[in-house]
Amino acid sequence: MMTGTTHKLGDTRRHYWLAVGMADISGADLQRALEEGRITHGDWAGMVERCRGCNWADGCDCWMQTQSAGEATVPRACPNAEMFDAVIGSQSDA
Repeated sequence: MMTGTTHKLGDTRRHYWLAVGMADISGADLQRALEEGRITHGDWAGMVERCRGCNWADGCDCWMQTQSAGEATVPRACPNAEMFDAVIGSQSDA
């Protein structure tokens, strides 16, 4: 049985750029992680899809406008927060 409210997935391009923006704001170097094999193309596509389903996308946009690049902690409302945290954590190991 499904519970909760569903909504239409957001525009793929918009959410791609929101995810790129969140990575930039948080300091998560997704391109490097991809090149070094720490994430896959499937991981990256999954991040965009999770973002597309997020109810907080408008808040995300506004929040990012108030942050400095590379210095922000990804809000827990972001469905990709754990992925960004993992990428950032693996950067210090690399």
